[in-house]
Amino acid sequence: MKKLYILLAAISILFAVACKKDGSAGRSNLAAISFVNATAGSEALVPKFGNINLIYSTVDYSSIVNYGASGLFSWRSGSTTISLTPITDTTHTLFSGNLNLQAGGIYSLYLTGTVAQPDTVFIQEHLIQHAYTDSVAGIRFVNLSPVASRVSVGIKGLSNGSEVTSLAYKGRTVFKTYKADHTVASYIFEFRDAVSGTLLATYALNGVNYSSSASPTTTNSVRFRNQTIALIGGGTTALSAIRIANY
Repeated sequence: MKKLYILLAAISILFAVACKKDGSAGRSNLAAISFVNATAGSEALVPKFGNINLIYSTVDYSSIVNYGASGLFSWRSGSTTISLTPITDTTHTLFSGNLNLQAGGIYSLYLTGTVAQPDTVFIQEHLIQHAYTDSVAGIRFVNLSPVASRVSVGIKGLSNGSEVTSLAYKGRTVFKTYKADHTVASYIFEFRDAVSGTLLATYALNGVNYSSSASPTTTNSVRFRNQTIALIGGGTTALSAIRIANY
């Protein structure tokens, strides 16, 4: 399981005190939320939970969500104000909103649009559980590019739109099961304009058939897990595709 980063030491302390006050044991009061920075033109962002005052000069690198990347955090359940601020411009908040997090819930907040016109997609995740007797992986697709109104997704070498014929901006598919046994080294996914067929971006999901028994120090990050492949970018920011680990 990917490590859940607590935003700052101060937040960790506050959370520990809160758990003691309400008598909850361990992590039963926690929710997990992944922030995905796909806002075209965005700098690295720093999440802020509640009314905690951040000292930006002391923010740890693990608490920063770079453009084209995601960060997984944990926080107490309930109604929480969450904001994300550019690390180099603390006077400008890219997103601020009140989210209701359920104990034990898993969430994704996709930050999309542009810096001039930011937008979001908020999801409560219901991930596929993969049996260890099946060498498979769960993959879904999401269109986070404000300039790509309709895209198709296909596997290189197959017909255009072999996986998705048309995906609107901010649209997403459900998780689909893909073979991840020793016969599959990689999947190369192609995002194309759904009308013209113009290639917009590709993503190579490598290491699908990696065997951890061959090298115990490294694990297979694809097999038995879930991942999102997202199209991002627009305007002066080049279109690209990124992978988000959902686990």
